[in-house]
Amino acid sequence: MKAVAAAERRRIAIAGASGRMGHMLIEAVLASDDCVLAGALDRPDSPQLGQDAAGFLGQRSGVMITDDLRTGLANAQVLIDFTRPEGTLAHLQACRELGVQLVIGTTGFDEAGKARISEAAQHIAIVMAPNMSVGVNVVLQLLATAAKALSQGYDIEIIEPTTATRSTPPAAPR
Repeated sequence: MKAVAAAERRRIAIAGASGRMGHMLIEAVLASDDCVLAGALDRPDSPQLGQDAAGFLGQRSGVMITDDLRTGLANAQVLIDFTRPEGTLAHLQACRELGVQLVIGTTGFDEAGKARISEAAQHIAIVMAPNMSVGVNVVLQLLATAAKALSQGYDIEIIEPTTATRSTPPAAPR
């Protein structure tokens, strides 16, 4: 694989940097040849504020976790957000103002929140994929096939187990 020059690497900020998914994303960005960690955001009450975003790996990234959106997004081209709806909507506004692209993995938006995201997508690039689980996406494909085959006369119920620490409801299949 060809190494990507530092100037060409995609500059990524992570929202929810001290959470489980935030840690996974930071680790993936640090391991990537074509991305660089450019920002790390967390809640104002996070005990990780001011610490190096890669500290949980025993590494130094030079990126400090902050709750200041403008600071956290200052060097970013893309924000990856797996937080809560209210956090994502605040990040959405800052991304729009700063021209930062947004990947949304957050679940639990109401119709008004979805409308705000749709409106912002007229101004900045947004990928909204509230459930990136491979298993869920396979189930969605199977459901589409089953719906065609069974068309009428069947009641189907889907139960999705999630981690015990999850604080938002899982994404509803579309």
